[in-house]
Parts: sequence; C-alpha cells; structure tokens
Amino acid sequence: MTVTFRPLLALGLSVALVLPVMAQAAEPEDAIEYRQSALRVLAWQLGPMGDMAQGNIDYDEEVFATRAANLAAAAHLPWEGFMDGTLQGDGHGAETRALAGIGDDWDGFHERRETFQQEAATLAQMVDDGEAFSALRRQVGAVANSCKGCHDDYRAE
Repeated sequence: MTVTFRPLLALGLSVALVLPVMAQAAEPEDAIEYRQSALRVLAWQLGPMGDMAQGNIDYDEEVFATRAANLAAAAHLPWEGFMDGTLQGDGHGAETRALAGIGDDWDGFHERRETFQQEAATLAQMVDDGEAFSALRRQVGAVANSCKGCHDDYRAE
C-alpha cells in the first residue's frame, strides 16, 4: 500500500499561509497587551546588565551572559504587536504610549527596530567571544541608546 503525503503537505502549507493573516487579524487590545508584555521581557533582561554596567550592582559574568543571550533571543518579539489600529488615537480604548506618529513613519520605526535587534545580537556575540567587561559596558550603552532613540521618537511620556 502506498501512502501519499500530499494532503498533509497541502494542509501544512495552508496553515503556514494563514497564520500570518491571523496574527494581523488580532484585536487591537490583544496586540497592545502582547507588545507591552514583550517589551517588559526585554526590560527585564536589559535592566540588570545596565545596573552592572553602571556599577550599581556587582558584575556577575554568568548572569550577564544569560541576560545578553535572552535579550538577543527575544529582541524580535514585540514588533508584530505594532500594527495599524493599535496606536494612540486609533479608537481602540486600550491604554498605550505608542504614538500615532509610528503610523506616519513605519519605515523609520522599522529601522529603529532593526538597530535594536542588531545591537542586542552584537552584545550577545561579544559575550560569546569573551570580550572584556569594559567593552560589554559600552555595548550595553549602545543597546540602551537604541531603546532610547525609539522611545524619544515614538513613545509618549
């Protein structure tokens, strides 16, 4: 008996094509909650590294390495939650500090996202390469500055 996998392949491809559409069909409130949660995850990872870099807490190589890897791994998460209909003034009724100006400058917003992701990946790579803490401190600053740049332009106080 010959078993054909074409129906399964077709089903798999159909699901793969529908999932991105489903993500875009999310309710604005759900997208906002998702991205805010994902951004809190990033802050949770970056915070202790920033404290170490500023000398507020002792440098712990293992903790720093774990946080840097986690930050780089999660750096892509929040961005799918930024979509039309989820910004300030979009009439969704959810609380958000994402300025409506994002919608007027999607290209600039995506460029800031890419910068953040690259800086986070660079930090994780530097840790893997065994860079000195002084170099890691500077790179934590670069990551934090990429966050600040986006906040300055696209986030309400």
